[in-house]
Amino acid sequence: MAQPDDAPAVALGPDGQPDGGLRAQRLFSLPAVVVQTATATGYGLWMVLGTAVALGSYPDGRGDVLVPLSFGLVLVSLGLVATCLRLGFAREWHGWDPFRRMLPTTEGMVAMANYLPMLALGGLARGDNDFWATRLAGAALMICSLATLIYTARGLARDMPAPLASVANAQPLGRAVSAVFAGGLWFWLCVALQSETVVGPLNPWRLSMLAVGLVLGVIEGMRWRALRQLAEERGAGRFFAPESGVGTLLAWCFGIAVLSVGLPCTLLVSHPTGPLVAVAAGMAALSCVIGQCLEQRLYGRALAQFAGR
Repeated sequence: MAQPDDAPAVALGPDGQPDGGLRAQRLFSLPAVVVQTATATGYGLWMVLGTAVALGSYPDGRGDVLVPLSFGLVLVSLGLVATCLRLGFAREWHGWDPFRRMLPTTEGMVAMANYLPMLALGGLARGDNDFWATRLAGAALMICSLATLIYTARGLARDMPAPLASVANAQPLGRAVSAVFAGGLWFWLCVALQSETVVGPLNPWRLSMLAVGLVLGVIEGMRWRALRQLAEERGAGRFFAPESGVGTLLAWCFGIAVLSVGLPCTLLVSHPTGPLVAVAAGMAALSCVIGQCLEQRLYGRALAQFAGR
C-alpha cells in the first residue's frame, strides 16, 4: 500500500512488510472490526434464511423473504462500499483494490458470487416459497454464504506474520459458527417484526440456536488457549498477566462472552410472548454483535502486543 509523502516512517519486518504488531493493530482497528463483524453477520443471516427456504419451513410471503434478504445485503456490502469510498481502514476488499486492478481476487469473486442467488431468491419469492426453483435459490444462497465465510477466513492470516498466522486465522469453522449465531439472531428479529406466530421454548429453531451458541463458546475458548500456548512456547508467559487499572484478561473475556453468547441464549430460553418477542430479539442481536466486536478488539490487542515482542 502506497504511503503519502508526509506519512511517518513505518517499521518493517524481515519480509518487507510492516512489523507484526502494527499489522495486527491495523487489521483489528475498531472500524475494521465493525465492518468485519457486520459482513460476517450478513452472510450468517443469508445462510439461515437460505436454509429455511430450502427446507420449506419458512412462511410464505414476498415481504417475509425480502426484509431479511435486504438487511443482509446492507451488512454484506459494507466492506465493498467502504473500499469504493477509499476509507483508510478499508483500502482493499478481500485483497482487491478496485482503483488499481480491474478484476477482483479469487476471494473477491467468491464473495461476489453470493449476489447471484440473492437476486434469484428475491425475484422468485412471490408468495409461495414451496416452488422448487425458490427452494433451489435458497440452497444456493446458503452454500455460497458458507463457502465465502470459510474461504475468505484465510484473508485474516494473510496480513499477519508467521507464526501468528495460524492463530489469527480465527479458524474458518469458528468464523462460520459465529456468523450463523449472530445472523440467526437478526433473522429472529426480522421474523418477530413481521409475524405474530408464537415460537415455543422447545422449538427446533430455538434449540438449534442454543446449540450453536454453545459451540461458539467452546471455539472461542480454544482460540484464546491456542494464543496463550503460543505465547508460553515463545517465552512470553507474562503476556497474559493482568495490567494495573485495566483488569485481568479473564475478566474481560468473561464479560464479553456474556454479551456475545450468554445474554442472547438467556433471551432465547426466556420464551417471551407478544410485543416482547421483538424486544428480546433486538436485544439479543445487538448484544451479540457488540460482544463479537469487543472480542475481536481484545483479541487484536493481544495479538498486537504479542507480535511486537
